[in-house]
Amino acid sequence: MGILSDIRNFFMPGKAPERPADHENPGRNGLCWCGSGKKYKKCHLEEDQKRLSRKMAATCTRST
Repeated sequence: MGILSDIRNFFMPGKAPERPADHENPGRNGLCWCGSGKKYKKCHLEEDQKRLSRKMAATCTRST
């Protein structure tokens, strides 16, 4: 599936794969969910961590 992803990206540059809403994160050394053939830690780990951080910050409320 990595080769197909590369071909798709060649013909449609700038269009990032959309992450399925119900998809769980693979392990750091597992293959990435996007189908690139890369390890998750080298592909989408940082982006997913930022997204989770923003989501948590938006839902947190300060109670005093």
